[in-house]
Amino acid sequence: GNRRPAEFLEFRQHNEGDVMSSCSSCSSASSCSSSTDKGGDGNCNDLMARQDRVIAATLGHIRHKIFVMSGKGGVGKSSVTVNTAAALAFKVGILDVDMHGPSVPNLLGLTSTVEVDPGSELMLPAAYNENLSVISMDSLLQDKDQAILWRGPKKSSAIRQFLADVKWGNLDFLLIDSPPGTGDEHMTVLKSIPDALCVVVTTPQEISLADVRKALDFLVQIKARVLGVVENMS
Repeated sequence: GNRRPAEFLEFRQHNEGDVMSSCSSCSSASSCSSSTDKGGDGNCNDLMARQDRVIAATLGHIRHKIFVMSGKGGVGKSSVTVNTAAALAFKVGILDVDMHGPSVPNLLGLTSTVEVDPGSELMLPAAYNENLSVISMDSLLQDKDQAILWRGPKKSSAIRQFLADVKWGNLDFLLIDSPPGTGDEHMTVLKSIPDALCVVVTTPQEISLADVRKALDFLVQIKARVLGVVENMS
């Protein structure tokens, strides 16, 4: 309860996140001696199953989930996320899953930081106002210039923790801001939040549209629900 949020996240990463990520991505998972199917202690499977239940319970208190993504960087995806969230006259949360280049707190001019609730040991989102709160790596770091040196499994684990270990409460909307492309973060979000509606952001230039076509094909292949496309800077 006395840990700073960044230390708290790192603590969970070492004690749960890395174990779960390693098991879920391990090519030998089917023959692992720790697997419950192989008569092992099942620690990895138990942790994943327990976190899945917590995530499902958390999402049960959120009415609408909107996943904002783009194939290309610099098209205004985070701006679309922030402006949409600010315009909604409801209880809204923003989940910034861009681990390497988080920009949501800066766009909001957010100075408050993420705290840990001593009663539940869950992270409390940084409050922008009474109706809008944010979870972002940028709000967890004491040094804003610090680079995040994480590979795919650790990023996926952190995203799951942002859903399971954050006290979001009852929300009308949760907007998820993502990094460019169609990588680990996108797969993790859409697997963890299967009912999310996807908004794809582009600019009118062909170089952006070419990447967006790939992003839309990605969403079709994984059977995600596409709400629409925003052509920004038209």
